[in-house]
Amino acid sequence: MAQVINTNVMSLNAQRNLNSTSAAMSTALQRLSSGLRINSARDDAAGLAIATRMTTQIGGLSTAIRNANDGISIAQTAEGAMVEMTRSLNRMHDLSVQAASYNTSTDRASINNEVQQLNAELSRIVSQTRYNGEQLLTGGFSASIQVGAEVNETISINVSNLSTTGMGVATNYSATAALDDATLATRLQLQFAGALATSTVNGIAVSDVAANSNSINKIDAVNAGTSSHGVTAFSYGNSAVATAASAAPVAALGKGDFVVNGIQIDGSANIGDLVTNINNKVGEHGVTAVNAGGTLVMFNRDGEAIEVTANTADAATLSGFAQGSTAVDAGANGLIVLNQNLGSNTVNYNAATTGQALSGVSGASTALTDASVASMTVNTSADASLAMLAFKQSIEQINSDRSILGAKMNRFDSLVRNLDNVRENLSAARSRIQDADFAAETAALTRAQILQQAGTAMVSQANSMPQSVLSLLQ
Repeated sequence: MAQVINTNVMSLNAQRNLNSTSAAMSTALQRLSSGLRINSARDDAAGLAIATRMTTQIGGLSTAIRNANDGISIAQTAEGAMVEMTRSLNRMHDLSVQAASYNTSTDRASINNEVQQLNAELSRIVSQTRYNGEQLLTGGFSASIQVGAEVNETISINVSNLSTTGMGVATNYSATAALDDATLATRLQLQFAGALATSTVNGIAVSDVAANSNSINKIDAVNAGTSSHGVTAFSYGNSAVATAASAAPVAALGKGDFVVNGIQIDGSANIGDLVTNINNKVGEHGVTAVNAGGTLVMFNRDGEAIEVTANTADAATLSGFAQGSTAVDAGANGLIVLNQNLGSNTVNYNAATTGQALSGVSGASTALTDASVASMTVNTSADASLAMLAFKQSIEQINSDRSILGAKMNRFDSLVRNLDNVRENLSAARSRIQDADFAAETAALTRAQILQQAGTAMVSQANSMPQSVLSLLQ
């Protein structure tokens, strides 16, 4: 090797290694001080991009978890109010049962006072149940909860109208209108034999059902779109309807001549008494009778057939009855109820097939007897009987709403657990990419410190090496 003094190659080599050691020590110090393996894009460009995307997703999941817990809070607030409403309605139902039995007018007035106080409390609960300042039970509450880090990952919460004017039952009038573009008031009982041909409910198409199909098929067609149009159809088994004008033939039906679902019923010239006679055996035949403004209507809430047998010729004057045994089947001509909350809303029902008659509408729409919870009194036996139905139907509606909210709460609970798990796993994956391994970095720092000390000494030694050339000049 040539002995030169102008270029000290050994010093340059020692300096280069010392610079490399200093850079490694700087990197180790930076990682140990920040806790991150990736402190800039030059550390790991691909890793930085992956870790950044994961950070965005983890942040979104954390917010989604908070959102889901907010959804649980909304459902809990509404469901808690419904618990108290159910207690009040159960008490009101008990009172209406008591009032429907024999009582003096003074006794019924006392019972009615408690019913009205409970009614007022129901209204207060509905108006004062709020979440973040918004009323939950008045029918206008709807919330879309973002439960994911991506677009359209949402769960909706809708609370139906539980106001006292929006719960109860309504009875239909005897009238007929063409089915084309008829507007039906809410909770209207419909009895029709026509087809649901290219029909719509609240503007939502209903599957076609042939004219000769039974009411159960028509109900299924309506309910297939309930989530879109908000209307639920269900069937009450419907016996023949006897009006006040035709009450006399009922009196001619002696014991054993008038049979409901195989159970003998005492005939009476008074429809109110006949209603009482039928309802006294509801546990045996499963049928509830109502005196709706002088009209006898019998319901089977399960939608099954009500079989009525009338064994006298006089019975033929009653609509739907005939001499001998006549089974009136809910599956064939039962009352179909389009069940939406009472109030200002309407159910718009259209069909391309004209000329099919609907029972219960007059012209384009009809005004129904107000049988909402708010209007209920128990001052008479008939009022108490109607109140019993209204309170029972309201309890069923609340039970249905509570079950929906309970299911939503369970879904949110499951969702939160899943999001927690996903967030945990993503955080672990991100940590493996961007977090510093302190054991490895400490070892790297120690190595760099030793190399730096050695390198500094070697630079000093290399810088003194050219002095040995001077011995050649002596």
